[in-house]
Amino acid sequence: MTRHVPTAILGAGAAGMMCAAHAGPGSVVIEHRATPGEKIRISGGGRCNFTNMHASAENYLSGNPHFAKSALKRYTQWDFLDLVQRHGIAWHEKTLGQLFCDDSAGQIIDLLTAEMAAAGAELWLSTSVEEVAHDGTRFRLRLAREGRGMEVTCDALALATGGKSIPKIGATGLAYRIADQFGLAVTDTRPGLVPLTFGDRFALGCRLGGRARGYTPGLLHLRQCRCCGAIRMEVPLGAGSSGG
Repeated sequence: MTRHVPTAILGAGAAGMMCAAHAGPGSVVIEHRATPGEKIRISGGGRCNFTNMHASAENYLSGNPHFAKSALKRYTQWDFLDLVQRHGIAWHEKTLGQLFCDDSAGQIIDLLTAEMAAAGAELWLSTSVEEVAHDGTRFRLRLAREGRGMEVTCDALALATGGKSIPKIGATGLAYRIADQFGLAVTDTRPGLVPLTFGDRFALGCRLGGRARGYTPGLLHLRQCRCCGAIRMEVPLGAGSSGG
């Protein structure tokens, strides 16, 4: 069985579903998990920190800093906040402009799936990608959908499978492998958001204020031989950018 679609999107996370909402009718989102948006579901303690009021290009680390400038000019945090409000999702602001759902991260998943449906896109769950090729005219995907083999051809292929950060929720390196297969430059990856741990004699129950290498100011909490807080999330990024 072979089916042609204009655009195939691999990955039903935030990027993949948002891509489908703007890609036009007939697009298909292919997800190997049984449910979409698993990383959305666990983000923000289950309430999804869906954007930040102060987001700007300066908050992103990239080999091409102009990309963030262009992307954020075309679609800002205010555009997404407007979308959230049009879907009737109640939200609140926490420290440093972070916006969270009042109720559940599932509301953001429902928003994205509704936007996809309104755009005429399809969502194929429990569908794994077994092979990707290009015949000189279009892409060819060999899939296993709910245990049955099928082939899909498409004019455009979007890789939105995310990184390898949380294997327990199905994260893989599929996009990296496909990009490498087609000769695209792939940056060597390493863990970015990693835990910082300390010995038993390190001070516990402390709260330190500051700024990590010029990024977001905030608090660093030291608890039970580990630390958390906004700064903790950015220390590894700062270390990585300096080669440390």
